[in-house]
Amino acid sequence: MNDNRPQHGSSGSPDAASWFVRLERDPQDAELRQSFETWLAASPQNRDDWSNVGDAWTRMDAIKDDPAVLAARAALKADLAAQRRGPPLRWAAGIAAAVMLGGGLLAFGSWRQAEDVGAPAQVVASAPQALAVYSTPVGGRRTVTLEDGSQVTLSTDTEVRLTNWDRQRALTVVKGEAFFQVAKNPDQPFVVTAAGRTVTALGTAFDVRVDPSQWSVSLVEGKIRVASDRSTVDMTPGHHLSQRGDAAWTVEQRNVTDLTSWRDGSLVFENRPLASIVEEMNRYSTQKMRIVDPALAATPLSGRFKTGDVAGFVATLEAFGMAQSRQTSSATIDLFPHTPG
Repeated sequence: MNDNRPQHGSSGSPDAASWFVRLERDPQDAELRQSFETWLAASPQNRDDWSNVGDAWTRMDAIKDDPAVLAARAALKADLAAQRRGPPLRWAAGIAAAVMLGGGLLAFGSWRQAEDVGAPAQVVASAPQALAVYSTPVGGRRTVTLEDGSQVTLSTDTEVRLTNWDRQRALTVVKGEAFFQVAKNPDQPFVVTAAGRTVTALGTAFDVRVDPSQWSVSLVEGKIRVASDRSTVDMTPGHHLSQRGDAAWTVEQRNVTDLTSWRDGSLVFENRPLASIVEEMNRYSTQKMRIVDPALAATPLSGRFKTGDVAGFVATLEAFGMAQSRQTSSATIDLFPHTPG
């Protein structure tokens, strides 16, 4: 069975990420260094996590003087200084476009998957009375294979319940986000309930997300019908349906591949305010970032970032002069505008 452990890597371990930032901020603090050494010696996993953090920063340090990086950083500073309202910042805010070294985006740490790829997925008994609950912690990811071959992949902090396996295959997304790959069976519809609405499919792939204030459905392939007591809509591939509170549903064409990139351990953003990106990144880590400046929060940014990689994300912002950070507690990092010098 694929497990639901949090990702480890450049900062997939909240502890390793926390130590990285704290030691960067206070390298001469002897008491802090002694505490760090105690943590490091506590377990082999701690040493592995710290090694990944160090490797990530070494790679960043090795290219920080690359002409492409310097040019991107200069362009980003100019954009930020001008406080432009019109055209969006360059793709990846000068990060992803300019830093195409070796044919790929700059990455921090290993892209180690949260699940054990070689392990068989869990098989669920089909007895109608055998209800099951599947969940993941913050930063976790888990894939469950149902008896008919359908697969459910759970994102961070998610709960999905198997509620029926008789005339229909019925599941409920209680919270979080899940991706469904449905095996075709016209005699047994596949029905997902979320926020009181139903998503019905025969054979398709779609994503359902339930947040406290809104819910959404993204269709990758096939066809689905979304229904409530008052509305019904048939969706086609490449479309995204969302509803905030009691507002009307909105259906729009979106890049659903980017919307579901979390399945590969990454998050893709295009011209999104930094506040929105930080909010999304925070979903995948117990260590939270907080923006203390409104102008910085509104700054648009584009790029691909690793889920849970708080240290790598913060290091990227700092390396390109977009922001500075301060560790305010073991679980909180404040971001504020970069100050030259």
